[in-house]
Amino acid sequence: MTVVFWNRKIQQASVEDLREIQLKLLKWQVRRVYEKSVFYHKKFKEAGIKPSQISSLEDIAKLPYTSREELEANFHDVLAVPTSDIATIRMTSGTTGHPLRIAHTKRDIEMIAEASARKLTYHGVTKNDLVQVTAAYGLWQGAWSVHWGAEKIGACIIPTGPGDTERQILMIKQLGTTVLYGVTNYHFRILEVAKALGEDLRNYSLRIGICVAEKPSKEHIRMLKEGFGYEKVVIDYGATEFPGFSVQCEEERDFHHIWADFYLIEVIDPETHEPLEEGERGELVITSLQREAFPLIRYLSRDITEYAGFEKCSCGMSHPKVGVNIDREDFMAKIRGVTVFPGHVEAILSQYSELTGRCQIIADKRTPRQEVTLKVETSRTLSKEEQKSIREKIIEEARNRVGVTFNEVIFVPNGTFGGKFRKTIVIA
Repeated sequence: MTVVFWNRKIQQASVEDLREIQLKLLKWQVRRVYEKSVFYHKKFKEAGIKPSQISSLEDIAKLPYTSREELEANFHDVLAVPTSDIATIRMTSGTTGHPLRIAHTKRDIEMIAEASARKLTYHGVTKNDLVQVTAAYGLWQGAWSVHWGAEKIGACIIPTGPGDTERQILMIKQLGTTVLYGVTNYHFRILEVAKALGEDLRNYSLRIGICVAEKPSKEHIRMLKEGFGYEKVVIDYGATEFPGFSVQCEEERDFHHIWADFYLIEVIDPETHEPLEEGERGELVITSLQREAFPLIRYLSRDITEYAGFEKCSCGMSHPKVGVNIDREDFMAKIRGVTVFPGHVEAILSQYSELTGRCQIIADKRTPRQEVTLKVETSRTLSKEEQKSIREKIIEEARNRVGVTFNEVIFVPNGTFGGKFRKTIVIA
């Protein structure tokens, strides 16, 4: 496979060069926020840390962590630029808490556009493509990130936003959309409506599908390729707090490369906050190295993944990698002494074409044995015999691979877990 680089110098930089760039930027950012952010100045002083104490990348461990709750409560004090320099404000959806406000300067916007341009070009998007953005614009960051990147590489953008699915299909037909960006579930909604209309999307110009918000399983990717006629389906990972964060590796599809010149990452134990070694699975901690308006210093992302670290990849990049199987700490549950993430179970479900891969874990801790029910979404109607066979296999695999025994597995229809839903419910 031939990979095209938007910014060859930085994307093909060596591990040594990337580490050198990171150290230079880390020193600059720590000094800057100490001087310009009321929040970080106070936080560093309370921890007894001065910028002069940061002389190596390992010294980042001296800096205190930053929680989402702190950022929510201290928006104006976190700012490291005067309000007159703020170009735009974005906000999270508030799915796992109160909405979090994020500010960008014009330079911040340019950096997000640069990161997105690298990603799109890397995945094969060119200035000749028509990129249909079905994600929500408004205050949510995702649509804007891909929009700015597509604009930077000179592609034509069709900013439809979500909803009015029949019109989405009409745009694909009439305008010749080649790249479709949207929430994974919405890709399937478009397929469903197209089928109802008697439309075969494979007859049109679509070639790349970009899925955001939730990771599609391998079975989902196969279905999307078959239904849309995509040459490839890629996963977009990032957040309103850290836009322009990563790109899914074209060679090692189970990993995302993190742009080392924009972000420094660590992985820690989600309960003890002790640092973990490369290859271990834990909570992702993020430091923004060039962000001007709303910097992140050792931000506890609540995302759980494994950190593969720096190494020369067969795709040609040496930017550090994290696994694509990303769980939310918010969805973590301790069941009978075993730490369980929905992603552990989703990995088992992805083996079955009869299932969508989406599930919900319900743990009732009021009972002496902490009874656990697993709700599993089906991709089609299953016979009683099929349900019995799959149920037995899931229970056995979960017991062996996850360490938890489900008391019951309930099959629910496709679409039950559409949109954002609670993957884990603990009744205490």
